Amino acid sequence: MSGRNEIKIMNQILMTENKTKKKKHIGFSGTIDIGNIVKFFAIAIITFAVFIIGHSSYALYRDTKSSNMDNLPEINIKRINDTLIIDVKSLNIIEKFRYNWANSDEKAIPEGAKNFQEQIILPSEDSVLYITLEDETGRAIMYSKDVVLTGIDIAKPKISIEKQSTSIRVTAEDETEIEYLTYRIDDGDEIKIDKNNDGDKKIQYAITEIGRGEHTIYVTAVDSSGNTETEEKKIIVSTEEPQITELSLDRENHKIVIGAADADGIQSIEVNLNGKLYNMNNINKTEAKFTLSIVDGKNTLSIKITNVNGLSAEGATEFNYAK
Repeated sequence: MSGRNEIKIMNQILMTENKTKKKKHIGFSGTIDIGNIVKFFAIAIITFAVFIIGHSSYALYRDTKSSNMDNLPEINIKRINDTLIIDVKSLNIIEKFRYNWANSDEKAIPEGAKNFQEQIILPSEDSVLYITLEDETGRAIMYSKDVVLTGIDIAKPKISIEKQSTSIRVTAEDETEIEYLTYRIDDGDEIKIDKNNDGDKKIQYAITEIGRGEHTIYVTAVDSSGNTETEEKKIIVSTEEPQITELSLDRENHKIVIGAADADGIQSIEVNLNGKLYNMNNINKTEAKFTLSIVDGKNTLSIKITNVNGLSAEGATEFNYAK
């Protein structure tokens, strides 16, 4: 059992059940007859032991000797990254789930169910979590839990999915230690990539065997503490370079006509004409055509076209023009 994964939890339960008779009014000037008010308090201490199950999964076990604790809800807690998953099972319907961290506002969630789950984000430091379950019998079962986070890694790894010219670069990085990543293309098999050395904080992998067209890449990264992150990204892959489809002179207007095309789409066109730069970005069309003014005499021209897949095509020429 790893010390850095351990969350120490101390619990108390306070159950209250109030039965109060209704007030009875006698005439306009009569006195109010208040019946007996029956108050019942049953106090017991429930100790929870926390055990690590797999990666950062926690279960709670209860031990009570009180004879007034019949049919108490069962609560199991597991941690996933920076979140506590509260799993409640009860023989009675839980009307409301209320919780708050020490020195913070209480949040109340209506339930109306016997079995349910709630997610609670962990704080950034050690704190106390208070949970109250209100069931259909009128009982309020209160739990108090010390949550110690010092020395525990709850930060999720970071994932980036970058499209290269003919491949996909996947990066998983963690602030402490990365363990492995998995990736899947569309509905294909999941592939696992382990870290190279103990203590590695980053895994980089190039996915090269991917067909032309649109795909969805699914990536999951797991660090050495069991924290998990998942990302997905749609990408378009092409092995074809963009093409310069036209290069002609418009003598009537003294211009050069430039045409370009790409099956998946043109991202940008850069032109250097006689030392003057022209940049066209975010075109996102499969075809583009434009004209630029030329000068009498010698003209120098260079063109770079980049498609949406990151592939580029370049060309340069010189020509003389007489008006």
